Amino acid sequence: MKKRFIYSIGFGISLFAYSCMGGSQPKEDISASKERHLTATDTLEYHVEIFKEISPYFSGTDTSLDTTFFAARYPIFTPEIDTLVRDAIFVDGEHTAAQVAESFLGGFNEYAEEQIQSDGGSFHSWFQNQDCDVMLNVPGFLSLKNTISSYTGGAHGIEIDVWSNYDIQDKQKLSLTDLIRDTTALRQITENYFRKQEGLNDTSSYEGSYFFDNGEFALAENLGLTKNGLLFHYNPYEIKSYAEGPTTLVVPYPAVEKIMTEKGRTLLKAIKNK
Repeated sequence: MKKRFIYSIGFGISLFAYSCMGGSQPKEDISASKERHLTATDTLEYHVEIFKEISPYFSGTDTSLDTTFFAARYPIFTPEIDTLVRDAIFVDGEHTAAQVAESFLGGFNEYAEEQIQSDGGSFHSWFQNQDCDVMLNVPGFLSLKNTISSYTGGAHGIEIDVWSNYDIQDKQKLSLTDLIRDTTALRQITENYFRKQEGLNDTSSYEGSYFFDNGEFALAENLGLTKNGLLFHYNPYEIKSYAEGPTTLVVPYPAVEKIMTEKGRTLLKAIKNK
């Protein structure tokens, strides 16, 4: 039988459900009756939703069983903000966790049925898990990190982080150039921090170890806003081999403050005043 579990985590409730999917700081719950107009001086209120659905097809041996599942943990804001951030939470264009589960489990179920009908009849279980956290929530600005891990067969699975940043006042997703007016200077500053983090001197070549496309340093497209600086995240395979894993680099705001736009400086003020 297909099983579905949906939990809602609000401020101060249900630590049991909260612990099932990993920790985060408690969030203040909201309801339709409590929704309010959000202004540039507000931080956003939200609660956390947990969703899990499993496949009816089990695999394993006489002594152990395993099954395929899709699980998600993500923030729920007011409808207006939910519409703005939906693409950051459901990255393949779906609108709900149930739609993601239907697509993922549907693919697995077809695979399992084909294997059952074949001579061998055995199959491996899959999984997909996404865990979206609010990483920065200051007046006028929001940053989300969505960690998505999955396995659909093969030697290993994959895990990636997807960062998304928003200007809440203007109701738009932020790009790097919204915050930085001189990206050439930013690239040089960031490369200096990268070389120091990786233990490379100013003349060390990247050839064979980093940036396989052309051997030249490149800013990560995955940009995050944190309290301490601009975060650049390179997922596995982007600049290193899979075995070396992801790379995360934080450039402190004081190092880039001089090349920030007016909006970038507004972000700094919001962080300092938080």
